[in-house]
Amino acid sequence: MSDRLSHSEIDELAGIARNAISFDFYVFRKAYGSYYATWATAILLFVFLPFLIFSVFPSNYSPYVFLSLYIIILIFAIRSTTIVFSNAGEMIGFRSILEGNKGNPSMEWLINYLLCILFVITIIVISFKGLNNILTTLIFYGFLILMSYYLLHNLKSTFKRIPPEGIVSVSSYIGSIILSFATIPLFHNQISFSLAWLPAIIGWYFSAAYAILKSKKHLEGINAQA
Repeated sequence: MSDRLSHSEIDELAGIARNAISFDFYVFRKAYGSYYATWATAILLFVFLPFLIFSVFPSNYSPYVFLSLYIIILIFAIRSTTIVFSNAGEMIGFRSILEGNKGNPSMEWLINYLLCILFVITIIVISFKGLNNILTTLIFYGFLILMSYYLLHNLKSTFKRIPPEGIVSVSSYIGSIILSFATIPLFHNQISFSLAWLPAIIGWYFSAAYAILKSKKHLEGINAQA
């Protein structure tokens, strides 16, 4: 009795594999699309809310309002990200098992929690100290650079080849970091700093729309082959 597969069986298995890869790609791109939209909105609120806060509330209370609103935005953004990546996280774990990779979910959760704590510390420092000295500036931009590396690392871990929207999101984010840093010694005002983040906001909204659109095309391709 022969154990060799027939041509029809090989073709069938190849089709299943292609559909699995397409569905895998669909889940990840859709998840990242929602992620980009969520954090584009968060960045928009982060950089433009100070105009409202410091113009409406007295200077004695504005840092506390600033801190409270930023924490609320952060909680909603993190909660939305957790929901969005729940299915994708299961897919990553399943794919790791199939590929024989030994992941460490506990370490990944620990890193995420540490980043959240670091984010909160950064917000507290900026709320009460602003970017008026070298130490707070280094803390703030050190955190931003760390997040850009974390985003790039996650994209490389998720996709064998980073899709166009991933490149746009990372590039626009790094571009805004550089522009906003340049505004501190050159302009010394909030409006210039906020406008410097428009490339990231626009880039991430574009990435969100592009990723979701492309993910739908992948799903349509899977349904057509089914």
